[in-house]
Amino acid sequence: MFILILSFLLNASAGELRPFVSDGCTMAPDGTPARPGLWRSCCEEHDLRFWGGGTKAQRLQADQALRECVEKKAGKKIAALFYRGVQLGSSSPWKLPAKKWGNAWYERAGYRNLSAQELSELLIELDKLNIPTEQRNRYRVELEQRLNP
Repeated sequence: MFILILSFLLNASAGELRPFVSDGCTMAPDGTPARPGLWRSCCEEHDLRFWGGGTKAQRLQADQALRECVEKKAGKKIAALFYRGVQLGSSSPWKLPAKKWGNAWYERAGYRNLSAQELSELLIELDKLNIPTEQRNRYRVELEQRLNP
């Protein structure tokens, strides 16, 4: 009976995308005391790229985009701290499933090229997400470029 239940649970998540979630700047402030959410949108967009995943080079691009976004909002020093933080976090052997690169899929995460089908699934799911239009559009362009290089 246990094996039957386990099989059902595993099959229920196969092929389904894990819902996108963001907690803003994980384990870091989302802004300054005077401007509490100053760079939160940068972290949310980084979480979106993390959700979709891709190659290691695309991961490095996502981290660099976070750095550039935070720099525009808060300056080079804070941006450098965030960049070092995500780089350090990437080398940690312990990660929550929803914080792994490529966490949209229950059955796998990690560095690899996404298939055309996976990219299409992300594009479809992207339209369902309750995120700002600018973030959706920037990520859509990235996914479409991967789909049609």
